[in-house]
Amino acid sequence: MGISDINKIPETVEQMSSIDKLYYKRLLQYIKTTLKIDVTQYKDNYIIRRLKVRMKATKCSSFKEYYEYLRTHPEEKEKLEETLTVNVTEFWRDITVYKELMKIIDNFIKDKSRRKLRVWSAGCSSGEEPYGVAIIILESMKKNNRKMFDAKITGTDIDKEVLNKARRGVYHIKQLRNLPANIIQKYFTKLNDEEYMIKPEVKRLVTFKIHDLIKDPPLKNMDIVMCRNVIIYFDKKTQAELFLKFYEALNPGGFLILGKTEILHGKAKELFKTYNARERIYQKPLE
Repeated sequence: MGISDINKIPETVEQMSSIDKLYYKRLLQYIKTTLKIDVTQYKDNYIIRRLKVRMKATKCSSFKEYYEYLRTHPEEKEKLEETLTVNVTEFWRDITVYKELMKIIDNFIKDKSRRKLRVWSAGCSSGEEPYGVAIIILESMKKNNRKMFDAKITGTDIDKEVLNKARRGVYHIKQLRNLPANIIQKYFTKLNDEEYMIKPEVKRLVTFKIHDLIKDPPLKNMDIVMCRNVIIYFDKKTQAELFLKFYEALNPGGFLILGKTEILHGKAKELFKTYNARERIYQKPLE
């Protein structure tokens, strides 16, 4: 498929022919029923743009062609899901990763020889990740009776506006869908039927700051570095450099947690040991 073919694909519903509309509706139905993604949270223009990304990658020149490709290539399902949800931010996204993180954090906190825990949420966007980690820490502190435990999470991003949103800590109810009801009740204040604000108890653990992953030096003395679904936007060379920065940021025995589609490579692959391959969790060896 050439550039002219991809440019012929409609960018709005209004531009679609009757056959385009038919297969676009079928794609929406597939996204809703098979991928279990609530299509109502997206505008049509956004979905069409995301579909075009995958259509270009698979060399499909129409919605019909891509629909048939999707149904006959099982590996495309995950790629489409990732492309559609890349900008979706919510608490405890990918719950299996967070279940592993709960175990890791609990092991840190129940160790009575430990007095502090430092976490870096790199590319934290509007704050769901660092606040989500703070909730896990608070739960573990209560469970292990560590009231005086010193925990701090630093959320960094290059975008000043999203950091301001993060500091405010107000979220739509849809972004809380992975959280149990008792956690929402304990750590959020309901503002109205759609919005919830994170409580001061959680905010106290989190600091936000502007940081450029590529240009700025890494944070130091971290026990956990989370950089999920961020490095996929960089080329392989830059990714390899970032992995080394994260290695430098971590204390011996510390953990690096990447996104589900992100794989460690370059020199860092030799330096880190794999802690959980499925969840993309790596550990800096004890020196």
